[in-house]
Amino acid sequence: MARPLRTPPALASAPSVRTDDPRRLAGELGTLLGEGTVAVHDNRASLDGALFTRSFDTISLGYLDIGTPTTIDIPVTADAVTVCMNQGGALAARVDGVTVHTTTVQAIVLSPRTAVRLEMTPESPQLLVRLERHAVEAAVARTLGRRVSEPLRFEPLFDLSSPESIRWSIAVQLLSTESMTDSSLLTLPLGRQSVADLLVASLLLLQPSNYSNSLRRQATSGLMVDALAYIEQHLAEPFSLAVLAHAVHVSPRHLQQTFRDRLGTTPSGYVRDQRLQRVRIDLTDADPRRGATVAGIAQRWGFTHAGRFANEYRDRFGESPSRTLRGA
Repeated sequence: MARPLRTPPALASAPSVRTDDPRRLAGELGTLLGEGTVAVHDNRASLDGALFTRSFDTISLGYLDIGTPTTIDIPVTADAVTVCMNQGGALAARVDGVTVHTTTVQAIVLSPRTAVRLEMTPESPQLLVRLERHAVEAAVARTLGRRVSEPLRFEPLFDLSSPESIRWSIAVQLLSTESMTDSSLLTLPLGRQSVADLLVASLLLLQPSNYSNSLRRQATSGLMVDALAYIEQHLAEPFSLAVLAHAVHVSPRHLQQTFRDRLGTTPSGYVRDQRLQRVRIDLTDADPRRGATVAGIAQRWGFTHAGRFANEYRDRFGESPSRTLRGA
């Protein structure tokens, strides 16, 4: 009696193969992971292997379930980035000479054209998400504004237990859900591209690679441009870190850290310094004989506590605001 398969609903009706022939399974796997061999550990045991696959342009979704302890050897993986997610039990693998062990809260990331050996057990079926290399590298190039100069390489062990990894899980869930829907986004070129972009962006932002530092610097530069532009437009208005973070689509904590890293201050400290500079400009240009006052100009730029403002101004510019106004 054939053992029951725990096929994900997204692939229940997908093209599939179930075989006891290691060569046939290796051939089918070749189109997804790369050409290699499949070897059952016990020569007296029969292979019980099943592979389900579904492709959408630059994305492929697969499910590999093997009912006998088996070694899969692929000397050179496909020209794609493939994420192998354990659906149960544990999996041992060797990726480009590095041994990794995964449970259901880790995944293996196979970079394009790397060597991998998977030690499959009946308890460790794999959900496979393949992203074509050119699609991933195109996203890197768009972000950096230049061509990719060296082959993309990810660290092989992907931690799915961190709070941030929910982004990857959501992207995979969207792919799975749309795979089951008749009026799916995946039936349209724009929809397929949108889902692919979400998967690629999630992986690039979450999983360390040889481009992570460049991507992080570029993302930070864009964030700072947006944040400083927003502050400039709303400088005279009451300041809220939460509102600024929402406007630039990051968490307040991330925004705080970015300002410290790039400017050596906090967002509120930056706003205060900019307001002090605007006050100084206005005080320098103002004429007290025409009714200009320190209090009026300070309030225009959001300083409502006269004593605190005077102390901050003196610390920043080495003189009192009234002295600046008098032009002395």
